[in-house]
Amino acid sequence: MSLCPLCGNGSAAQLLAQGAQLRPPVARLIVAHHPGWQPAAGLCPTCALTFMQQLQHQRAAVALHTSTEPHATFPYYHPAEETVLSQAERLPDYATYQGRGVTVAFLDSGYYPHPDLTGTMAWPEPAPHWETLTPDQLRALLQAQPLRFANYIDLTDGGERVGLAQPSLWDGAGDSWHGQMTTSLVAGNGSLSGGRYRGYAAGATLLPIKIGRGGGRIPEEDILAGLQWLLRDRHWERYQVRVVNLSVGGDFLQDWRANAVCQAAEALAERGVFLAAAAGNSNKEELRAPAQSPSVLTVGGVNDGNRPWQSPEQSQPLALYPHNYGTITSGSPKGPRQSLHKPELLALGFWLPAPILPVSPIFGEVAALGALRRVLLGYDELRGDDFVALADGLGDTADHHYRPPTWMPKVWQTVRERMNAHKWIHPYYQHVDGTSVAVAQVSAVAAQMVEANPKLDGAQIKAILLESALPLPDLPAARTGAGLLQPRRAVALALRRGGGSLTLYPCSSTLLSESELQKWVGAGRVPLLDGDQAATADPRRQRAVYLGIYAPTAQRVSLTGTFNQWQPTHHTLAPTPQGWWHGVLRLPPGHYLYRFWVEGQGTALGQWLPDYENSTTAESGYRDGHSVISVE
Repeated sequence: MSLCPLCGNGSAAQLLAQGAQLRPPVARLIVAHHPGWQPAAGLCPTCALTFMQQLQHQRAAVALHTSTEPHATFPYYHPAEETVLSQAERLPDYATYQGRGVTVAFLDSGYYPHPDLTGTMAWPEPAPHWETLTPDQLRALLQAQPLRFANYIDLTDGGERVGLAQPSLWDGAGDSWHGQMTTSLVAGNGSLSGGRYRGYAAGATLLPIKIGRGGGRIPEEDILAGLQWLLRDRHWERYQVRVVNLSVGGDFLQDWRANAVCQAAEALAERGVFLAAAAGNSNKEELRAPAQSPSVLTVGGVNDGNRPWQSPEQSQPLALYPHNYGTITSGSPKGPRQSLHKPELLALGFWLPAPILPVSPIFGEVAALGALRRVLLGYDELRGDDFVALADGLGDTADHHYRPPTWMPKVWQTVRERMNAHKWIHPYYQHVDGTSVAVAQVSAVAAQMVEANPKLDGAQIKAILLESALPLPDLPAARTGAGLLQPRRAVALALRRGGGSLTLYPCSSTLLSESELQKWVGAGRVPLLDGDQAATADPRRQRAVYLGIYAPTAQRVSLTGTFNQWQPTHHTLAPTPQGWWHGVLRLPPGHYLYRFWVEGQGTALGQWLPDYENSTTAESGYRDGHSVISVE
């Protein structure tokens, strides 16, 4: 047992060491109150949470981006948090699975093999100054790394050109940006952001199919050509395509039965492929192919205000992205018919981080803006190694108004205006929006589900995504479908459906009835882990909570939380042959934070992981939120 350098209380040494994983604004707040403290000195989880709660208290109730001049282009709520949050910070995912071994096909106007689409996070030392590389130098560096492309298909101008050496893959033309964006949102590993701006399926393999007529224009017949190419000669099977991302839309308003694009999409769906399509961005009651195909999962968007995810019942309401919507009739003329409202599912539609095209003229400018901004402000919330305390805005009496530099105000205004022009959020990333953005998140979660359970077909994937969605009863029913994408729950259900490896087990964080408790604990199938509170609580008021984590290479897994003072030695879980570690915890009514401590899974020290099957989280002060159990 070691002592926390801030509060002096005892804490496990391995948890004190998690100070290196603190969010930079929290670390700077600690330095403001404890000058001389450094993350290497560590701190206990209770202190980390205390300072996180102080930061939360200092956040403004409304976004600050319009209180500056010039305005910022994205909302934020504290001067030290002027950043766009990652996908996982706003919709937490089941990070155990990253789409490994799963091929996702894309139909888009063009692509570029961005560094985030390689299989590496560690670039040759010294780290490249990406903005200084010529196109030839960048290509040579990328080709020396394992690129996660199954192949590259160029179907433009009525031709068919195949292979990773095709000039159109490397030319960096303007129409390359959109496909680079969608592929990175699905499968980027975030290497240029230190892993922060990763996609959910950061291990997936990509099959980019270039379609269109140049300048980003994609006629409907070219969408058809892409789908037909996948069907022809069973290319979908040859490349093991399990997911098709369709961030494109057709030209005509036409019933799906008479539309060739929709018929091709239906043919792929009949072969077990999962297809997801963007609903469109016109805010109209109309759907264009392939969005009106019954078997295709049509995706719209929400505005979450760029806020961290808290729980399925967020205190801040969501608003709709202005996506298209409509009702179709499914079924054959002679069979049963059913009305379907589309979009059927929503995902984040605003302020998603995506990499800037590294061979574009603006790449170097944006990187330079990042360096200049850092000099002007004296800090950078994006860097984990910079914990300079701010002079203003972090104390207990801080106001919530952003204070730009008092020197050289014209320089700062010029920098801000150029940042806004490029939707700047990071020296190598910008924010993007639209249903093309939203559908990419759904495709990525589908790839995670396939890795978790390869036995699932496209129809089962679609059904699970809709079943696991969070209903949004406060928004118009005709435009929300099943509700908001829930990545963690979707993968958890995938593991338990269609012959999945965890079919026999409840989802983690499930409250058990007395009969279920007897089934699991009474029969000796899982250990009972009494919380410290349970020893003194009335047994009649206690509830049993089933908890588990998938860690097939672990040597030991234990439970830490507010119910045992975060000690990783108190409650050891039991392993199953499937690599699942589990236990049952009895707790009196209350609100509890917890994580798993996993030893022997590729790290010498161990890993402190949230519950990837629990969508209810709380900000912890660390980069990952704590998982939450509420017992009533």
